[in-house]
Amino acid sequence: MFTWTDEKNQHNKKKHGFYLSEIVDIFDDPHLIEWYDKKHSTMEEDRFICLGRLHDTVIFFVVFTERDDSIHLITARKAEPIEERLYYAHYEREAGGN
Repeated sequence: MFTWTDEKNQHNKKKHGFYLSEIVDIFDDPHLIEWYDKKHSTMEEDRFICLGRLHDTVIFFVVFTERDDSIHLITARKAEPIEERLYYAHYEREAGGN
């Protein structure tokens, strides 16, 4: 299950051109990269970042946390070129079996 605040959803649409609800399928990407966001995590909330491909087309950068057995989306945007390279390097390592 996925959640987000209405305010963040509207802000994401205005700033990045799409609603958070439009990117939930990124979590179906078998090559999704996920890591702990130490810089933005607090004692009250652990945050995570992931890079994944949506519908085999665009790579997205997503910030989220886990709340009450759900993934709570905070923000999402299209990946920067360096993030795309990171994703594809990871993808190639997995495809090569390394």
